[in-house]
Amino acid sequence: MKTIYMFLVRICSLMYAGQKKSQVAYLMSFSNNQDFILKLADRISPLPLYVFYEASGQADLDNLKNHPAIKLIPFNNGLALFLKVIPILMRSKLIVVDNYFPVLGAIIKTKQMRITQLWHANGAIKAFGFSDPSTERRGKAAQLRFQRVYDSFDDIIVGSRKMADAFQINYRLDGHQTRLLGYPRSDKFKNKDWIAQAREKFYRYYPALRGKQLILYTPTYRKGISFAFAPGFEKLKLPQNAVFILRLHPHLQQLEKAWEQKVPFVTSIRSDITTDELLTVADTLITDYSSILFDYTLLDNAHQVGLFAFDQSQFEKTVGLQRDFSEDFDKLLIKDVPELSEFLAQPAPQQMVMSQLNERWNTFNDGHATKRTLDFLMKRSGN
Repeated sequence: MKTIYMFLVRICSLMYAGQKKSQVAYLMSFSNNQDFILKLADRISPLPLYVFYEASGQADLDNLKNHPAIKLIPFNNGLALFLKVIPILMRSKLIVVDNYFPVLGAIIKTKQMRITQLWHANGAIKAFGFSDPSTERRGKAAQLRFQRVYDSFDDIIVGSRKMADAFQINYRLDGHQTRLLGYPRSDKFKNKDWIAQAREKFYRYYPALRGKQLILYTPTYRKGISFAFAPGFEKLKLPQNAVFILRLHPHLQQLEKAWEQKVPFVTSIRSDITTDELLTVADTLITDYSSILFDYTLLDNAHQVGLFAFDQSQFEKTVGLQRDFSEDFDKLLIKDVPELSEFLAQPAPQQMVMSQLNERWNTFNDGHATKRTLDFLMKRSGN
């Protein structure tokens, strides 16, 4: 079936292959690059920006809906793919994507088209691409489809040599596609005005939490698995004056209130305060395998961070971790609840650890990545 689908995509794209390339399109599966999308729309004006969004991100499009030059179109693999998506893609001189879109491996790409990946995360702890254990279990035909998508990228925007190497290994590329420009979404974590507004918003809703030690727990999303705390988590010991905030993946945020009622020390925060905004007030970040780690270390309030990897062996088998995970993050690893209690009770100085993380993973994330990326794309695409 997928072979037939890819064949039909290719035939449809052939019908439009000779048309003039004058449009710009963005394929969006995550809503966390909206600041960049808005600035991209401004830069290409008076051209419209066609933003194809997947249904999972539909609720987060208010900022984009209000921009007169942005044309929002649902991304659909059905009939609409052939009637609307492919015609626009084939008329585009620049296509920006934030994830894996199979259609890119089947369309007939001409020399006048440029495809740029602006990924949805600032770094990588989890495995992806060909390092994902599930990919290894796929047949040769599926792996060939994956490689065609990865090979379609002319540019892969990254914030560090470390991330560039991760894409080169996980996508099986030679590395010439990576652009060391910085990760645009990271700019906000260097923006003093945005940080001040985020903090003011949080304490406006939660004035009683001012002066408390805020511990933010943000476990990564596990596909197909509802959230559950680690075994024995109810025995976690918190320092005096500490507040334990639970923030789950958007697909699971409705569970936060339920856990607040089940576990006495858990606090849930209203959903219109984003995870990025929560990072600006957190004294301590506890995550596991989430790239949110690399956002947090950019902030001046980043005092303490730990990776609560209680299920590491199982996670490596099912989802996978970067090959140098233990070496890179050894000083941050926490294996069980007693160790987590001790970590919170006796915080060790981590300035040097965070500085090293930023040197490796946030090298070019200096607050000016958006401008550099836009300047690069405008020059390369002829705008």
